[in-house]
Amino acid sequence: MELKGKKVLIVGAGKTGKALMDFLVKKGAQVTLNDRKNAPADFSLPNSVVQTVWGGHPEDLFLSMDLIVLSPGVPIHLPAIQSAANHGIPVIGELELASRFLSLPVIAVTGTNGKTTTTTLTGEMLKNAGINTFVGGNIGRPLIELCASPASYQWAVLEISSFQLATAPHFHPKVAAILNIEPDHLDWHPTLEDYQQAKWAIAKNMNASDSLVLYAPLLAKRLTNLKCSILTFTDSDNNTSTAYIREGKLIWKSPTLSLVLPIHELHAQQTHILIDMLAAGLLSHAAGVPKEVISDTLRSFRGLPHRMEFAGEVGGIRFINDSKATNVDAVFWALKSLSGNVILLAGGLWKGGNLPVLFPEVKAKVKTVIAFGKSARMFRDTFHSVTRTIEVTTLADAVSTAYHLAVPGDTILLSPACASFDQFENYKERGRAFMSIVDTLSTKQNGEKHVSAQ
Repeated sequence: MELKGKKVLIVGAGKTGKALMDFLVKKGAQVTLNDRKNAPADFSLPNSVVQTVWGGHPEDLFLSMDLIVLSPGVPIHLPAIQSAANHGIPVIGELELASRFLSLPVIAVTGTNGKTTTTTLTGEMLKNAGINTFVGGNIGRPLIELCASPASYQWAVLEISSFQLATAPHFHPKVAAILNIEPDHLDWHPTLEDYQQAKWAIAKNMNASDSLVLYAPLLAKRLTNLKCSILTFTDSDNNTSTAYIREGKLIWKSPTLSLVLPIHELHAQQTHILIDMLAAGLLSHAAGVPKEVISDTLRSFRGLPHRMEFAGEVGGIRFINDSKATNVDAVFWALKSLSGNVILLAGGLWKGGNLPVLFPEVKAKVKTVIAFGKSARMFRDTFHSVTRTIEVTTLADAVSTAYHLAVPGDTILLSPACASFDQFENYKERGRAFMSIVDTLSTKQNGEKHVSAQ
């Protein structure tokens, strides 16, 4: 792709937008940076040749460009973007642009849930095998940084979102995974089918020499003709898959990989994480990682922050930070991993989904749902017939209310089923806020005990 002298518009001024700006300037493009928000007070341009347009998306700006590059998450259905596309101006995402300049093989991981865990584990397996590996994409470092990096990486392991796939028509990974497909991001995708098609698009350019790691039940639901080889995994006792769980063991069986790993040897034993481990093992083995490295990496893995993370215990009450559960399916697996006596904190910015799917788990295990944030009323109205529900305003209110209702032996679970953007910058900030509140409760209780002891 020739960029020198081209007028290129970057939409989205976040971390990826800034990385795009640096790359495009070095390629000699005439760069304009655009964002719907006003300029942050601390924003600075490292290169004075870049123009900026803040506070909206003027159609005339978009129509004056030779190329438009979208940061992940920027809706492709914005009127200015659609107008530009209708006038024949190319509109692509950061993933598509980066892949045009990428020469090393890629492992790409998508799915509704489990992407970050699987990507992180796969990257660690490659690194532990002595393979110089770039880990990024939708987590950590934008892929465009790799294109400008002098480091001699051998593989790239990428978490890929539906947003990125929807704007990357030529993206071609060497190895890919579709972990699951459940309703999500229906505030961005116009229909559920559009979201599903975006996920399947990860494999549309793969050929017979490539490998797709696929959650076995998706085989019957595939929406595209696949030309690549397929390796399946499942959480059921099903040895027709390449990887599966049976009698307390993780099992991989293929012509080139035979590995049995007892679950009791692992630190992280929740079912949803075990499933991600199966997928990561298949992905890394396809890149040449020996089975000994796979098993050693899994044995040392303790989970990721904000995903069923133990936040502390106060007065016999356990707190779990599952802030990364931003959709219904993630909450389902969170509840499934617990035995009961749960007070569930849920709410935020609703992305769509089918909350009644949670009814059986909620009815069996959840004493109270405390709903907070912009979607609090919807959660209260949905769950009031299944269990006790309470509506509050903020996360702090939710934790305080839960703590006063809880008794020793209860678990207070933050598993919101929503995005965080109504009250927080992202799910990480929401999770950190939760952890901080729990720390404060712990300090206060310990202080009270100390005073009373005197």
